[in-house]
Amino acid sequence: MSVAATLREAITKKIVVGFTFNGKNYIGSPHALGESDGVAQVLIYRGEDAHAKGIPPMGEWSTLPLSDMTDMKLLPEEAFHTGHPDAHAVKGLHRVDVRVA
Repeated sequence: MSVAATLREAITKKIVVGFTFNGKNYIGSPHALGESDGVAQVLIYRGEDAHAKGIPPMGEWSTLPLSDMTDMKLLPEEAFHTGHPDAHAVKGLHRVDVRVA
């Protein structure tokens, strides 16, 4: 399955993904797939979300180009980050194809 197809499935089913970006391994909760300046990109919360009372999430919102993401896999056993991106993060995508409902 391609990076885009895996991310599309992860977004529609709210599944965490594992991937390599610029040589480093990450996990993240993808929230939107689209384009920015003609480049396919994903809006993703990179890092872990403890989902425990009093423990803040340990991650950040990023807009990443799909071309730099490899080794993409679904991680359904991980907790999906349900928070909402801030306005700055949302502006990273100029056109959205699919987003978390």
